[in-house]
This record gives sequence, C-alpha cells and structure tokens, in this order.
Amino acid sequence: MKIFSGCIALVLALAMNWTRAGAVTMADLFAALKEHPVTELDALQTRSSELNRQAVHDRFYPQINGVLSYEEYNSPTNWRPVLPTESAQLLARDEPLPFSETISRAGVTLSFPVFVKELFSLGKQAEMLARSARAKKRLKLLENQAMLLSADARLLHLASLEKSLEARKASLEKTRQDVILQVDNGRIPETERIRMDEAINQIKLSFNETIVQELVLKKTIESLTSIHLDEPVPLQLNGGIREGELFALEPVREAVKAKELGVQVARDKLYPRIVGTARWFHNYGEGYNTGEDVDDEYGSFALTLQIPLFNKPAYTEVEKAKIAMRREKAQLARTAVELEAKARSLHGTLSLLESSRKLAAKSVDHERRLLEVAKIAYASRRMSQEEYLRYEEKILSAEAKYYLVEARWWEVFGSLAVLYGNSLEHLVK
Repeated sequence: MKIFSGCIALVLALAMNWTRAGAVTMADLFAALKEHPVTELDALQTRSSELNRQAVHDRFYPQINGVLSYEEYNSPTNWRPVLPTESAQLLARDEPLPFSETISRAGVTLSFPVFVKELFSLGKQAEMLARSARAKKRLKLLENQAMLLSADARLLHLASLEKSLEARKASLEKTRQDVILQVDNGRIPETERIRMDEAINQIKLSFNETIVQELVLKKTIESLTSIHLDEPVPLQLNGGIREGELFALEPVREAVKAKELGVQVARDKLYPRIVGTARWFHNYGEGYNTGEDVDDEYGSFALTLQIPLFNKPAYTEVEKAKIAMRREKAQLARTAVELEAKARSLHGTLSLLESSRKLAAKSVDHERRLLEVAKIAYASRRMSQEEYLRYEEKILSAEAKYYLVEARWWEVFGSLAVLYGNSLEHLVK
C-alpha cells in the first residue's frame, strides 16, 4: 500500500512539474524571439556592416605578396641595372653579365599607405553605417516584440470572447428549454423555438470565426518564436515607458551622418597621397655572353607622392555625394515629422483607451443587470422574444467591446514603447 501511495505521489509531482514547465510566459516568448532565425538574419546584417568597417581599417595594413615569374624576351635583357665599371670588370674576368633572353624570378613585393586621407574618412563613414545597422537591428527586435505583444493581447481578447459566447450560449439554451415546454403545451407559437435555435446557431458561427482568428494569431507568434501556444499568455504590466528622444529615428540619424562623411570621402580623393612600396627578387637566367647559369638578387624601396592634378570623375562623385546627403536629410526630416505625429497620436489614444476601458467595464455591468431583468420579463411574457434576444446580443457586444479595448491598449502601449526604444521584456511579464 505504501509503495502504491508513493507511486501516486510521484506521478502527481511529475504532472505538477510538467504543468509548470509547460506554462509559457512572455519572458519565454521574448527569449525565443532573440534566438529565432528572423532575429539572427538582422544580427548577420549588422555583422556585415561591422566587417565593412573592419575592411576599411584593413587598408591601413601593408600588403605583402610572394611573386614567381618566368619571362622570355626577343633579345637579351638585364634583370638588374649594371654600372659600366662593373660590366667591364665582369667581362675582364670572363664572367657572365646579368642579361638573358629568359629570366625566372622569385621574390616578395610590399606596398603600404603612408598617408591616404580618404581612408580616414572612409573609416568614420563605415563606423556610422555600422551604428545605423546596430540601431536598425535593435529597432527590428523591438518591433517584433511589439508584434508578439499585440498578437498575444488579441488572443486574450478572443479567449475572453469565447467565454462570453459560451456563457451566452448556455443562457440561451437554458431559456430554450423553457420555450420548448411552452411550445409543446401550445402556449407560444413554434416560431419562437425556431428563433431561439437560430440565435444559438449564430453564437456557434461566431465561435467558429473566433477560432479561425485565433489560428492566424498563433501562426504569427509561432513564426516569430517557433513556439506553438495552446492558450494565450497572461499579460501583466511591469513598468512605465521611459520617454526621451525618439529612438525610431536613430537609424536614419546615423545614416545622415554617414552620407555627410560620404561627401568628405569624395573630396578626399582630390588630396595628395603618399604610398610606400618595396620589392626584393632573386633572378635566374643564362648569361648571354657565356651561356652559364647565373642567379642574382635585386631589391628596391620607394616613397611615392601622388598628386591628382585633374580628376573629373572625382568632381562628379562629390556632387553625387552631396545629393545623396540632402536626400537622406530630407528623409530624416520627413520621418521625424511622421514619428512625432505618431507619438502624439499614440499618447492621446492610450489616454482615451484608459478611460474607455473603465467605461466599457461599466457597460458590461449595466448590460448584465438589464439582461437579468429581461430574462424575468420574458419568462412572465411581459417582453417579446425579439426584445429579449436583443438584450442577449447587447451583453455580448458590451463584453466584446471591453475585451477589444483591453487588446488595443496593449497594442498602443507596445507601439509607443518601440518609438522610444523601450524593450518590452522589461515592461511586460
């Protein structure tokens, strides 16, 4: 008996643990969103922008190349310069001169920028573009969080609506039993039973439509988190929105800075540049005057000042960069006006929804009381069936409106949080 009791306790404990483990919270959804491929794609895009910045910095490093070559000429050619005195000494000793019709080379070349002004501006521009990409990544994550919040709030609305539909259906079915008795006794016409059946049928249709909407919302949540919800996640406010500058403008602001630096990059192409080069070769060939195989080393180092005296494409690039900058600034100005107007609208809407939520709750309470009176009046035949059914419809409409106001409040709250760069995982639990 003790063993049997222990097994039952173990099963119950495991069941309770499974229930707790299976309960999904908003924290779980937000965490799953961060690991989802849709977020990883944004992260890869940001990484690409950071590598573009690194690619500019890499151009400050020297380039070293190993070289192997085989060259043929139609007449003997020197593989390194020879002074007349050295040439005379070699001929006097009957040694081969460094001339050959075929020359093989093995060596190293090195080049490095000593001063290239364009690279400094390119580095700053790449940094601005990387910042813009990081801001876009964060903004996209916040927008997806708001989408999750909105979808779950709508699911809560539909789940509550389903309960209301079930309650209305139960209420109508109870009344329908009384109607059937009275129809069977010949006290009321058959049409009242048919109308009651149709009212219940409409409730069932509404219930099915609600389930279809739920499936769409669950698909949205699953596409963002890979989590399939059987039930909506309860929502609880955990803090207020921290306001300030509109974070949603940050990606465009950084893009404007990048375009401004783009003008400087184009101008920098007209500046002089200093480039260092070095090379070292070991040459192999056959001395043309003796036919003997010879090899020799030869190297050089140079600092070159390159001064652009006339570069028409560069002038055109400057003008194009100016136009791109002005276009980006105009985009920033337009987006700022739109987002500021949106923020004001959301503030006003959120305040009104707070008031509407209280008013809608009162309406539900009033309609419930009126329905109780209507039930008594209809049962005593002091009210027609059409009037009674209207009261049933009104209470359902009042409850649906209340749940919809609640869902809209969460949607507006999420949209406003995104504008100011607030992470919903810290505001909602």
